[in-house]
Amino acid sequence: MQPLIDGDVLRYEIGFAAEAGWQQEGVPSFDYVQELFEMRVANICAMVGATAPPIMFLTGKHNFRDQLATRQPYKTRASNKPWHFNNLTAFINWSYDVRLTEGLEADDLMAIEQCRREAIFNGNPFYSGPTVRSIICTRDKDLRAVPGWHYGWELGAQPEFGPELVDELGWLKLSSDRKSIKGTGLRFFYSQLITGDRTDSILGVEGLGPVKAMEILEAARDERELFESVRSSYVSRYGSDSDRLMLESGRLLWMTRELEKNGSPRLWEFPK
Repeated sequence: MQPLIDGDVLRYEIGFAAEAGWQQEGVPSFDYVQELFEMRVANICAMVGATAPPIMFLTGKHNFRDQLATRQPYKTRASNKPWHFNNLTAFINWSYDVRLTEGLEADDLMAIEQCRREAIFNGNPFYSGPTVRSIICTRDKDLRAVPGWHYGWELGAQPEFGPELVDELGWLKLSSDRKSIKGTGLRFFYSQLITGDRTDSILGVEGLGPVKAMEILEAARDERELFESVRSSYVSRYGSDSDRLMLESGRLLWMTRELEKNGSPRLWEFPK
């Protein structure tokens, strides 16, 4: 098993954790930051039973989703960086096998790599490459829509996730406070098409929240039924503009799984 680690998450998590845990005056030494980073990576590798060195994934500049978003700008939230953010970036690039592609997020690159490995594992003759199966390692719930192995480490109020093998359809569960949906696979993706994703400034169907999303989707048995249920919700709310809005939200939410021949991301389309 080869860990595909979300370096974006770790740059922020470890950088801020070092500042919170530093017991001396001033900013933490980078030796201390590096130690925390390496400890976290070692723990992730141990928890997933890694048999190959981890690969780190970072986000490039000029996100392709910026041009897709018309309802409201993509990822409008403010983002403060820890003091050692740039030093951590340099350390990651120096110390690990790093994947970064301009225009794509680390999430997309992890999804592409995992889907390629899953295709090889499942005997698809059109794919070749590493035969070691991969596991996506991140606390970002959005990636759990991608098939294959997943692991998320515990931090604060966020519980540990997995290791879990996610299938194409996945599962859905309403949180105990009924304010959010947890899930995996296509079921989780289609639930986000209804609720949107506030963290990334992606809109869903206005007026519909997690409880209604569960009611709409819980009886669906395959992707066709998931799609038709969600599309009906868009039509009821937006009428003749429904397909355009649903396609936009889907393309913003979809983790890129393949690239076109020219290297651009293959965008989500309505299932045929």
